[in-house]
Amino acid sequence: MRRARRGLLGEAVESPSVDRLQIESHAVVLQRERRARRLAWALLLVGLALTAAAPPAAALTQFMIGGAGAFLLMRALGRAPTPRRGTARPATVVAEDGDLVIQQAGRRTLLARRELDNGWIDAFGGHHHVVLRKKGGDVLWVRVRDADEAGLLLRAAGFAADQHAFRMRLVSVLSEHLTHRVRAALIVLASLFLYPLVGLAPLAWALGGATVFLGALLVLLALVYPVLQLVMPRTALVGTDGVVIQGIATRRLIPITEVAGARADARGVWLDHVDGSSTLLPTMARMTASHGAAPLAHLGADTRVLLARVQEVMASRGHAGASARLGALDRRGRSFEDWRGALGRLAHGDAGGGSYRETALDADDLARVLEDGAAPAERRIAAAVALASSGDPALKRRVRIAAGTCADQALRDAIERAAEEELQERDVDRVLRLRAD
Repeated sequence: MRRARRGLLGEAVESPSVDRLQIESHAVVLQRERRARRLAWALLLVGLALTAAAPPAAALTQFMIGGAGAFLLMRALGRAPTPRRGTARPATVVAEDGDLVIQQAGRRTLLARRELDNGWIDAFGGHHHVVLRKKGGDVLWVRVRDADEAGLLLRAAGFAADQHAFRMRLVSVLSEHLTHRVRAALIVLASLFLYPLVGLAPLAWALGGATVFLGALLVLLALVYPVLQLVMPRTALVGTDGVVIQGIATRRLIPITEVAGARADARGVWLDHVDGSSTLLPTMARMTASHGAAPLAHLGADTRVLLARVQEVMASRGHAGASARLGALDRRGRSFEDWRGALGRLAHGDAGGGSYRETALDADDLARVLEDGAAPAERRIAAAVALASSGDPALKRRVRIAAGTCADQALRDAIERAAEEELQERDVDRVLRLRAD
């Protein structure tokens, strides 16, 4: 079974849609990160509970809290796991309907598609790997023969660029702008300032009881919050519609139509905008005051993975001129109900008069608009409404897949609601408002 997608120059090419795939891998590693995190969180919460119940016990519980907190912080700030953290064994991997079955040394492990959160191709150690991350944090590494087999397995798992948005961890604001020596000095100073505050917990409780203790805790959180915004890693979400950079209470959308090119250096991936400016997606912390271009072979693994996905999305986008002829999908000042009703009639072959007579649109035309990240958001939503109104389960599934490829959460929600025929005017307004900001 094969389906069409767009090639490097926008021409239609065939892309395999894999229903079932079986490969023999020389090395499969399943890293169970979730267990370690659960234990650390349990120790942290128990320590905080004991401190709140008996503040004098802080002299002992501070070690429990500090150790668990340090572990969680190292996991949050550290690089993504590599196959070195687990034991690699040969295995048979079967992918069917998005689910994966791993047969390894007489043991059968099932990874259901609904349990998976992210997937990508990695060239760790000079070998091609497909990496799949579960929602709980566990990571599966599957070594494959070559790039073609990696692409097939990634598509069979449902995480190719035209199937699902890609998530990559970026370094913190502090790591992006300051060298490692400056960062180390600031961390030491912050620790010297914040650590004594933990010892004040018994004093706050003794002076004013629970009220003063909780007030002191709120003050401490207010001091820590801006620090967390600087030191916590951010996330880049790469979809067919563009790239979203997310941090603590921060969000920036870079539409794919504003990206003219992508390149990489030792610090990360640079997005070159059509207006001549550039945005860095920092995958590596700044080590020195200077930086520059680096050969592809010398780039970090995360940088290569992110660059490849951005370039793949750029290559698959359509051309503005091709979608401009479909301007009949635009709302053009009509009420929401009139607009949605006309789209529903269009799905059943009735142009409905007016501007919809300007061009004949079939399901393939609508699907191309829906799946084109360069198309205006309103047109993509309109195409989703029309396709979902057709009543064809296959077309509805195609709408849901297109929703999963969006980096913009508001656009993803709107298309998902359209797939369920539950789209409201406020959903469309939210998409347009966020893009206008």
